[in-house]
Amino acid sequence: MKIIIKIELLVNLILLLLFYMHMFQLNSYFLKKYADWMKKNIKKILLKSISVLIPVLILLIDSNITSVISMIILAILICVNFPKDKAKIPLKFTNRVIRMFITQAIIIMLIYILNRNYITLGVLNIIAFGLCVISNIINYPIEYGIRKYYINDAKKILKSMPNLIVIGVTGSYGKTSVKNFLVKTLSAKYEVLTTPKNYNTTMGVVKTIREELKPTYQIFVCEMGATKIGDIKEICDIVNPKYGVITAIGPQHLQSFKTIDNTIKTKFELYDSVCKNGGITFLNCDNEYIAKQNRPNTVTYGIDNEKLDYNALNLKSSSQGLSFSIKNVDFKTKLIGRHNVENLTGAIAVANYLDIPMDRLVPRVREIKSVEHRLQLISKGNLNIIDDSYNSNPISSKSAIDTLAEFEGIKIIVTPGLIELGKDEEKFNHQFGEYMCKVCDYIFLVNSTVSKYILKGIESKKFNKDKIVIVNSPQEAITQITNFGLNDKVTILLENDLPDNYNL
Repeated sequence: MKIIIKIELLVNLILLLLFYMHMFQLNSYFLKKYADWMKKNIKKILLKSISVLIPVLILLIDSNITSVISMIILAILICVNFPKDKAKIPLKFTNRVIRMFITQAIIIMLIYILNRNYITLGVLNIIAFGLCVISNIINYPIEYGIRKYYINDAKKILKSMPNLIVIGVTGSYGKTSVKNFLVKTLSAKYEVLTTPKNYNTTMGVVKTIREELKPTYQIFVCEMGATKIGDIKEICDIVNPKYGVITAIGPQHLQSFKTIDNTIKTKFELYDSVCKNGGITFLNCDNEYIAKQNRPNTVTYGIDNEKLDYNALNLKSSSQGLSFSIKNVDFKTKLIGRHNVENLTGAIAVANYLDIPMDRLVPRVREIKSVEHRLQLISKGNLNIIDDSYNSNPISSKSAIDTLAEFEGIKIIVTPGLIELGKDEEKFNHQFGEYMCKVCDYIFLVNSTVSKYILKGIESKKFNKDKIVIVNSPQEAITQITNFGLNDKVTILLENDLPDNYNL
């Protein structure tokens, strides 16, 4: 019977290790972010640990009855800890994760050899949340050496291609859209490679260079993400961009940046690198934080501002798409959302600066499709879904609601709220709740750590309580909406979708 209990404890330990490794990975392997996540979810983490302690303590009373009770409790715990729903972003078994699991296995075996009983396995279950941190610390010298090798290899590849034009793209938001728009516009003349999907970290960029960059490419468009000061500089020191685009700056990732000034400093690390390389940086001067930066060696762009180098005029925005003109050339696109004109203008500015005539860019812009999960319009009969679920911040969320306002019929928002805003999390979510009341007929709040702040904002505007619905997932919201049997046109805005570490 004790053997069965040991097996149960081992199975539960494996499930816990997989869970905590997943959370550690979603927090980018950063100890501080992981510690903040633990602090926010301390009650549920303690419950996972204490629930294992109970059957272990019962086993101290050595009898068949207590053994059976412990077996039943552990079987229940295994069922509870077994993943039931498919993760939005599943655990990726990267080489780093595999090395960490091997280190954890060695630690567990060494501890168990010293004391081969169920109490040892029980203690390991209780401290499972810390084993990924311990293994990460132990593996640091190995990871540092591997990282250094890959970075140096990427630098060698770039050095072998002296004529390659590198364009860095960064910003609090809009960088993925601009990156994709650049690929479309620049490919009118050049062979272009870009960092795929959300490969915007140092090692994501390095991986792209090592695996995909070939001598046939003339331009490398490199998206650069950051969560702390120095992140952009680290990428720039590898790729040495000749051109840069800073798309927007706003109160995003304030949990790690702490202040907007730190955010500005970090994003302008791209500008500093481009200047050092004798290049030009393209700045979106519709953004208030960027517009205040009076810097040389820049090309400015935006909407309805004659002082800018590339100025979008005659903007018309509707649920059918966008139209505008730049330098007396008319552009049309099926993209929705006024702020997409800013992103398109930036891409047009870069392409035109690199000797692609404006008239050649017109069909390119017309062919551009929306970026997945970024104001992506999905139409099904009378039902429109605006999928803006990838990420959100206080500025882009308001722009998304403004876009929703352009649609006819019933307007519905589905959102879990805005995250990683540090001490301002309550304020911005309260404002978000207030703003959606101006446009939305129904509000579906996905239960999260910040949805209570949105609810307060909604209530402050005396919004009809019967049209506020709390759900556990966006999918549940969509199911309820389709069951309404609404005959009018319905447009649903899916604004943000939190990863699993925000939905524990």
